[in-house]
Amino acid sequence: MPIPDVVAGLAWDPQMRGFMAVLVAVVVLVGSVRLLLSTNSGPRLGTLLALAGLFGWMTILATVWWIYGIGYKGFSPSWRPVEIVASADRGDLTLAAHDRANTLHSEELPRAYDLVVASDDPVALVDFGPVSRESLPPAELLGRTDAEIQALVDETQALHEATTLSELDAVAPELIDESLPAFGGWNLLSSAESGEAQASAGAMLTVSSDFGFTDTTQFEVLEAHTVGGKSPLPPNPTRWDRIYTQTRSALTITITITIRYGIVQVQRVTPGSLVTIPGEAPPRAMADTGQPVISVVMIRDLGNPRVLPALVAVGSGLIFAALVYMLHERDKEAMRRRAEFRTETA
Repeated sequence: MPIPDVVAGLAWDPQMRGFMAVLVAVVVLVGSVRLLLSTNSGPRLGTLLALAGLFGWMTILATVWWIYGIGYKGFSPSWRPVEIVASADRGDLTLAAHDRANTLHSEELPRAYDLVVASDDPVALVDFGPVSRESLPPAELLGRTDAEIQALVDETQALHEATTLSELDAVAPELIDESLPAFGGWNLLSSAESGEAQASAGAMLTVSSDFGFTDTTQFEVLEAHTVGGKSPLPPNPTRWDRIYTQTRSALTITITITIRYGIVQVQRVTPGSLVTIPGEAPPRAMADTGQPVISVVMIRDLGNPRVLPALVAVGSGLIFAALVYMLHERDKEAMRRRAEFRTETA
């Protein structure tokens, strides 16, 4: 095979290119140091010195990986599915097989729109409150007929009435009373906090063949709830609050391992939400209230991101200690022979 073809193949194949890059780096960096030490102190001693330096550096590097959970690490924390429950009564979970999910009575939660109407929060009223012709921005009324303006008002009003508690919690968390989302110890997650849980639930629903979802645009996320796990920081935390929370979190995970559960509720969207007109922005997804609410019950898998770097650090440290001990014994033997030589020549 011609040399240019071989070079082109190596440059194209990402696995072979990565293998060759690591091989060249090891040969150039480690090999050059070993060669330099060997020319000054002999091949055996030079090899021992080069290996001791390499594994000492690996011990330090893997220890940093171990502390921060970076580099060569294991599986990251993720949400693992437990069960999927469908209920026509706004996500009633009393029939869920998982005992912890039974304590969440989401069907008793009030509507977010009702909380906004009953409040005097200006931000919440602007974003999710009642809609009239006067409340719309003047720029959206230009060039529209009265019928088109009324249709826009009705559409915006429907979107506001479909606001979820998680969306409201992201904009106006003070409207969500502390006792409101805590049914059986469960806490409401805002749409800004539940991104990973929503992504995991969406992946589970698209993989499952029970509901016929082929992608995440076919359903709308309603609320997300969680319970257990680490206790969060208090509002406006001080330095001592952070130190206490970090210490308590480390002891809790190490000693008691508090399990964290999560529930993400979704609902199939209306057929009109899936219709996209060329040249226009896609419509906002609207949940079909006539469809059952699907609740994805999940458990938080803490993973093992620090196990692999810990093994590398401990293994490299043991090899480094063995090499240093060999060098120490060699120095002792060299000193003993020099002392014997001096005695014989004296």
